[in-house]
Amino acid sequence: MILLTSVLAIVSVILLTLPLLEAYSLNSSLVGGAVSPGATYSYKMNAVLINFYHNNSISHLLGNFSFTTGYINITMENGYATFSVKLYGQPAGENVTLADSFVLKASDHSSLFESFFPSGLVEAGEFVNVFNNTGQYYGAASAFSSVNVGKGTLFSTSQMVKLINVPEQPSGYFENVSRELNANSVYYIESPSHSFLSHIVFTGNSTVISALLGSSSVSNVTLLYISLEKTDVAVETLNVMHYVMHYIAVVVILWILGVVYMISLYRRVSLKQRR
Repeated sequence: MILLTSVLAIVSVILLTLPLLEAYSLNSSLVGGAVSPGATYSYKMNAVLINFYHNNSISHLLGNFSFTTGYINITMENGYATFSVKLYGQPAGENVTLADSFVLKASDHSSLFESFFPSGLVEAGEFVNVFNNTGQYYGAASAFSSVNVGKGTLFSTSQMVKLINVPEQPSGYFENVSRELNANSVYYIESPSHSFLSHIVFTGNSTVISALLGSSSVSNVTLLYISLEKTDVAVETLNVMHYVMHYIAVVVILWILGVVYMISLYRRVSLKQRR
């Protein structure tokens, strides 16, 4: 019984810690900082509705319900980031079209750079400026983030920023929808240096969003969603509970079977002693 208990304990420790050790090993092989030269990011962007101040070639392909999807690829250099953006639209009765493709270079002090890679997320309650709007940092969020790092997926904790008084927010039906979906919440993942954007649900007006949509004439967007698809950057904090719980069901079953076996063994020994 002592031997079986020892074996169960050893197997349990191995099963509970192995996924975490593998995650730490994978994490240590990645780029050690969100803004380190050579770090790369791939984001996907969708929106329900985009409104423009005036009509132009971009508004025809992206305006109202024409926008289909966008892709943002970011590469870090010394002191700045290169944003490669592709936008696809589908006006009524037409095929999906590459509406615009362009490159933005953002210095590490620009609002675009700070929106994706903020450096001021330190204490909960502090105010920061991201996506050219004031936001309040709430610390670690209850929602966790999964990060595709190419070689696998890491599960990390999230940092939440809630944007305050965003201008040109929609009214009526879309106002209720955005409220239900907790719009204007931004989630970041902490790296060994700086944080990087995990995802954002945005509704309203932002010069940063306008820049990513290739037009300064964007008046507002409704339920725009930007999410991280892939990166090669290490995270600062892994979601330990996710990894520990990975094989918890197997461990519980092993212990149940082991205890049942030990009880039956004890009973057999007790019967032999009585005889």
